[in-house]
Amino acid sequence: MSDVDIILNKLKNSTKDIEFLKELNECLEKRMSLSDAMSIYENKIVRYTEEFLKAKNEFGINYITGISTCIYLPSKDNKNDYTYTIIGGTRSRNSNEKINQSTLFDVASITKLFTLILLLRLNDLGLIDLNAKICDINPDFQNLEDYTLYDLMRLHGVLKTKKEVEYNNRYTAYENLKTLYLEDNSRDKNNYNDYGALVIANTIEKIMSEKLKTKVKYKDILNMFVLYPLDMMKTTYNPETINVAGNANSLSLPHDPKTKALGGVSGSAGIFTNSKELCLLAKDIINAKNNKGIVISKKMLDTLGEVTFPNDLDSNKGNLGLFIKHPGGLAMSYVPDEFSPGSFASQGWTGSVATFDPTKRIHQNILVNAIYNSSNETLVKNDKPKGYHVEFKKYQNKITKCTIKMKFIQEIYSLIDDKNENIEKTSLLN
Repeated sequence: MSDVDIILNKLKNSTKDIEFLKELNECLEKRMSLSDAMSIYENKIVRYTEEFLKAKNEFGINYITGISTCIYLPSKDNKNDYTYTIIGGTRSRNSNEKINQSTLFDVASITKLFTLILLLRLNDLGLIDLNAKICDINPDFQNLEDYTLYDLMRLHGVLKTKKEVEYNNRYTAYENLKTLYLEDNSRDKNNYNDYGALVIANTIEKIMSEKLKTKVKYKDILNMFVLYPLDMMKTTYNPETINVAGNANSLSLPHDPKTKALGGVSGSAGIFTNSKELCLLAKDIINAKNNKGIVISKKMLDTLGEVTFPNDLDSNKGNLGLFIKHPGGLAMSYVPDEFSPGSFASQGWTGSVATFDPTKRIHQNILVNAIYNSSNETLVKNDKPKGYHVEFKKYQNKITKCTIKMKFIQEIYSLIDDKNENIEKTSLLN
């Protein structure tokens, strides 16, 4: 029995999706190329994405006006790598400017994934000690008692400021951030907040400025140790282009009020990126599984996929706010049930999600323009149209079903050595 037959038999025993089995057999019988076989599911993704773009809630408000969805499936032999991106809609709710491949999305708290990677990278290189007390290495935050970078990474305790950070000028916002204190200094559960990431970024800036013996900004450190080594040259804070989406303003400033007050750069939000750039990050995350990452080591990868408190009510949470695969699937996490243990996702307030499965070698990102500015709380929830969360999960579930089938096809075509070149496709809905 050939390797292909073994996989087909395994698939037949593990799925009740008769339609998929028929489609797969047809692809093989007709000797379709990998590209043609994948197009069956690309067409379904186009339909699902069009439906999501057109969908309105009970108040007649579109859930989103623009989207860039990407599926990246690197193969084990690098001969049949596959990338598919679908783009459509407009950059904002009050303009007709179209989303394109270069549009940068305000991804909000997905920024925390980059902050976490940078923190772990600097620790790997021996430039930062995760067990160092914040009050010893950053004089601006003396009220954090004996808390360390490790505590902030794991979201221990309850952090509060005595004065509001949001809606101030940069100087006042930072002075107010310095009033940060521990309302609860427990270390027994994950308490999601933005403040830990803000302090981590500021502390990294102070430590690296000392080590380099010159003032260096946080965004430059991120560029130096993470973005530029991965060729992520477009991912940035405060983009100079007006070709941006997701932030609900035209100033290339983030939607997040704390980060906006701090000048657009923070460890918790502020990054603008696109689907193609996230695939570059995903490639390194997936390669790290076999110790082949450029930036991310196997040790770092284990931390990215770690459930911080498995016995807690929030057992779907990981370090610095990452969502980890959970038995409840998408109902409890942004990681689909079909993904492997150790898979993780980063989700932002603006509505976007990036998901990574290093074991099955799958990456999905869904970047959206969902923000709907309104003071009418009947219409909005978390700055997005009412019902957005449910509709997004439905869409993510449909995309995942297609992705898993495409992964099976990719693996089978790799076994039959169809000699396909790496495939990169983009569909435009406009």
